Amino acid sequence: MEKPQKSDAEQLVFFEGVYDRFLKASAYAGEVRYYYRIGGTTVSLLFAGENLVGHLTPALDHLRIPDTGYPDLTLCIWDSESTSTEMVPPPCSRDCFTDRGDIWGFNSRRIKAAFHWIEYSVNLLDLATHRGIYWVQTAETLPYWVNASPLRTLFHWWMEEQGCQLLHAASVGTEHGPLLITGKGGVGKSTSALACLQSGFSYLADDYVVTALEPDPMVYSLYSTAKLDADNVATFPGLSTFIKNPEKSDREKAVMFLYPHLDCQIVGEMPLKAIVTPRVVDRDETLFVPVHPQTIQRAMSFTTMAQLPGVGRYSHDFISRLSTMLPCYTMELGRDIMHIPDSVSEFLAGLSSRQTIHRPADLDYIDRAVRPLVSVVIPVFNGERFIADAVDSVLSQNYPALEIIVVDDGSTDRTGEIIQQLNADIRYFKQENYGPASARNRGIRDASGEFIVFLDVDDLWPENNLNKLIEEMLHDAELEVTRGYAQMTEYNTDTGEYDFAGNPRESFPDYIGAAIYRKSAFRKVGLFDKMLKFGEDVDWFARAAEIKLKMKRLEEITLYVRRHGRNMTCGKNLLELNTLRVLKKSIDRTRAHAREKNG
Repeated sequence: MEKPQKSDAEQLVFFEGVYDRFLKASAYAGEVRYYYRIGGTTVSLLFAGENLVGHLTPALDHLRIPDTGYPDLTLCIWDSESTSTEMVPPPCSRDCFTDRGDIWGFNSRRIKAAFHWIEYSVNLLDLATHRGIYWVQTAETLPYWVNASPLRTLFHWWMEEQGCQLLHAASVGTEHGPLLITGKGGVGKSTSALACLQSGFSYLADDYVVTALEPDPMVYSLYSTAKLDADNVATFPGLSTFIKNPEKSDREKAVMFLYPHLDCQIVGEMPLKAIVTPRVVDRDETLFVPVHPQTIQRAMSFTTMAQLPGVGRYSHDFISRLSTMLPCYTMELGRDIMHIPDSVSEFLAGLSSRQTIHRPADLDYIDRAVRPLVSVVIPVFNGERFIADAVDSVLSQNYPALEIIVVDDGSTDRTGEIIQQLNADIRYFKQENYGPASARNRGIRDASGEFIVFLDVDDLWPENNLNKLIEEMLHDAELEVTRGYAQMTEYNTDTGEYDFAGNPRESFPDYIGAAIYRKSAFRKVGLFDKMLKFGEDVDWFARAAEIKLKMKRLEEITLYVRRHGRNMTCGKNLLELNTLRVLKKSIDRTRAHAREKNG
């Protein structure tokens, strides 16, 4: 059982402890301060010594302003190596640190916290004092993307506090306004943006931008850099002289610092005109095709929410609203890259010349578009036979706001290869074979959604199951879990089909995949017991019942369980399924609570 929740007071104590170390570091190395205008706010970067200045400031130089003395936000920046000041010990176990940077158990509304493994950085923000902290052990191991887009996590939190949103997107424009170009890596965002930059367009971003909704959609520049795969550098000879890491082209993207060389093209802010997502097509010319806002919403949500710690309902709702306020298009990228700027220019001029209705008349869509984000966690071990069916089952729900997380629990078959080939946006994690409880826990910790559902790789959902479960949860804000029944099905070797078997009410009552959960339920009950390879579902629901977690049972089938002879529980007896062990754990907890109550 894992329930490492930290109180607000504990999180504040950790922040103050780290800030005290920063003060010691700055006393040792001296202070260096710069001011910037970011997203309509004044931000001060306060460095302990000069060691990190050259790494973190060049990408922001185009936004630098004279010293004001009265910043809206101060970011305190230091490293241990140059200041001889060590970071305080980690506030939690290694299991609490996620791939995206979230720290499980740190949920204070006041203190934001993240730890990024690869750059080995601690990011903290106190929203009450408007003070942030960025720490690394050494500047020598910072990856190239930190130089290209420094302090990204801290800016993300700060912009959210201002009612804005950091988006993983490119943005370029003409005198008629800019496009926002969004989509996951490799779809053509950078290629499109740099082709337009090379042709003289106004430039706001290649990778990350700040956006606002009110009073009208607006885009703000954040970094004056661009990143490009080494194979594509030759396509843009006019920009190649700005590359700062040519000696590392064999192992990382080329990073271009565009300021001050292209200062005349870098624009601080512009009102947005449209949102597009690129798609490579087999023809020469580039065309713009109108697309449903839901397509843009999904593209923008996946690429943004997979990378920024602490994203959740706010970011999801912001993206949903933005995609319904602007014209949405697929930018079909042709083979002739040099033709892209002409197509973009013609498109923007056309938008400007006609009266575009920014809000779609499809009111039903708007209602569905603001539905809460649901994170679907699929644990899998050697599931090459079933993984495509499982993902199809999720997509067939036609729910407009999905995040699919597949946690590969040490598969040795073609599971990973098949996932990469699926036509779906999937956050894929692979770990050693620790068991399904551990895989589910990893998915929970990395989930962006307010709601979480689980689907074992060999199970399926009934039609419209997800919408039905969400409706139940939205009717009662205090409801933490809604669950139905699991219908067993058995593989018929004669027909090749799965036939219903048994009464759902007489099967295991606590199937994890037959329910929907608020993410908050796992903060109250704890995660699944990773020491249990079987019976973790019974154990979790027993713990939920003991604390009187509000749950609702539907008299409906909400999961199809496929029995095919290779299920993990197939042929296991009660001892092997941990039934007696789970019962004993529940009795022990009850006795412990009784002893605490009686003194």
